[in-house]
Amino acid sequence: MNVRTRRSAFTLIELLVVIAIIAILIALLVPAVQKVREAAARTQCQNNLKQISLGCHNFHDTYKCLPPGYVSQSYMGTLPFLLPFVEQAPLYNQMANNGVKFVVGASASPNGSWWGNGACWTASQALIPIFVCPSDDATSRTNVFAYIYTTGGSVTGGYFGGLTSPVLGRSNYGASAGALGNSTSSPPPAPYNKHFGPFYVDSKERLTVVVDGTSNTIFFGEMLGDDEKGSGNFSTTWFGGTNLPTAWALPSPGGWYAYGSKHTGIVQFGFGDGSVRAFRKFSGSTTDWFSTPWYNFQRAAGVRDGEVIDYSTIE
Repeated sequence: MNVRTRRSAFTLIELLVVIAIIAILIALLVPAVQKVREAAARTQCQNNLKQISLGCHNFHDTYKCLPPGYVSQSYMGTLPFLLPFVEQAPLYNQMANNGVKFVVGASASPNGSWWGNGACWTASQALIPIFVCPSDDATSRTNVFAYIYTTGGSVTGGYFGGLTSPVLGRSNYGASAGALGNSTSSPPPAPYNKHFGPFYVDSKERLTVVVDGTSNTIFFGEMLGDDEKGSGNFSTTWFGGTNLPTAWALPSPGGWYAYGSKHTGIVQFGFGDGSVRAFRKFSGSTTDWFSTPWYNFQRAAGVRDGEVIDYSTIE
């Protein structure tokens, strides 16, 4: 005689308990995965800044000067000059073979806005991974600035940006102009003039100008081209996203006119020796002018102010 045993099914309560346990495990797992993802993105961003900063040294070895903060005749920024030194030689050669001359100084071609040159316009649409922070969603923002720059003028009129196009390749890194740019050709008022950076209008500085030491001088920092929420739907192109001022500190939420990032609480900076430091976003929605952190941030941006930086106030 065959006896069949009947298999018991899950009761509703048992099923609900299992579902609840799975939900709890997922709730615990998701934040951990997000933290790991952000840590990886932050590390990749550090590497990007390191490679870009070291690219300036290779540029200097070749041309005996640093690349310009931006070229006044064409509005070209710093990053296009570094293409051969960040493994983007084919893109650089594509422009060079079409008559674009990357001459340091105001005589660089094209002689006119870069977006009016066909070779530059085509090249500018390339998405270059080393110029993009993986924590940001810059490619989702459609209003892309064709240029931004710091003139070294007054606080109210020394920083400009304009023209947008959705096809332009984005960037999250801007060269340091220091507090308000070049204090020698267009002196801004004190106390900004002593904290000018290595990249300004038509600059072609040698590394010897960095009297404070490359390990104490910001070369590049993270930028968004917008606030942290992307409220204006703006980002900045690598071709004309040029030098940024440090005078507006590190506000949170940031603005297109200041350094900023999507990293939680910090903005990363590449220094002249290739090291990378993370500074906390120490300002609120408005800049805390002339505070102790503000002064130390300006000191880190200046090439030869001769002042000691207390990093504990900004890290």
